[in-house]
Amino acid sequence: MKAHILTPVGPVFDGEVEGVQMPGVNGGFEVLKGHAPLVSLLDIGKLVVKTADHEQLVFAVSGGFTEISEDVVTILAEEAIPSDKIDREAEERQREEAEAELAKHLLDTEGHKAAEIELKKIKNRIKVSRN
Repeated sequence: MKAHILTPVGPVFDGEVEGVQMPGVNGGFEVLKGHAPLVSLLDIGKLVVKTADHEQLVFAVSGGFTEISEDVVTILAEEAIPSDKIDREAEERQREEAEAELAKHLLDTEGHKAAEIELKKIKNRIKVSRN
């Protein structure tokens, strides 16, 4: 089975895989060879690729969608950062800034929602970096 992970800045992964675990908006799911065709929205979370070489690659994703058809998994993610490329110290600093930004928007619903989403993305990157 082939998998392609694409982001607005370019491809992140392209290769043969045994399976892919994804954070769907309705819950996490895994795609294995022979999976039925599917299009699904992705949530902020951890994406795990099990390569054909039995290696496990972990990415922090920030939403997007996936299409599965004929043993090809195509993931179009807003962001897909390999866990080993995440700078935890920088993310911790960003978390503090995002929490302060969230506090500023308590009465501004639109600003509050945007700040909440950004904080969720940062917390996800921190969590994934620990894997």
